[in-house]
Amino acid sequence: MDIELTEPHHVTAGYVGEPGSRTFYLQAQDDDVLLTLQLEKAQVEGIGELLGQLLARVDDAPATDWDRRAMELREPIDPRWVIGELSLGVDPDAERFALEIAELATEEGVEPRQARVWCDRDQARRLAAHAVEVVGEGRPHCQLCGRPTQQDGDHVCPATNGHGKLSR
Repeated sequence: MDIELTEPHHVTAGYVGEPGSRTFYLQAQDDDVLLTLQLEKAQVEGIGELLGQLLARVDDAPATDWDRRAMELREPIDPRWVIGELSLGVDPDAERFALEIAELATEEGVEPRQARVWCDRDQARRLAAHAVEVVGEGRPHCQLCGRPTQQDGDHVCPATNGHGKLSR
């Protein structure tokens, strides 16, 4: 393990940029390290969904109220690497959740870097709910095909067989 944060006081996911061209980050910080990693929107969505499922296993649920400002990314937003693999686990006895992270392999023969971030139950609740909210702040989706549209709702929808644009 290249980096392990066993007692972080800040764990969040967020983005920089406008819908349609956002870059997503996972961030954790303890007293000594600010760990920022880049990831895909689908991975943020997965964090929210999977943490929600793990919380349900320990008879808990994602948070419904939290301070949005406390979940903001912290400066500097300088990712150490891009996440390739991400897995989540729970230690129900300790009521802690682990995010196991591996770097996206870009060169053959080079071992991807790895990190582990532990969250307590409150952090997991906030992260699960915040991840779902962050993903939901993207572009609106077409009612017919489910694909993202432009901010104004216009797009060429495959459901129209290429016969025109749909507009809200």
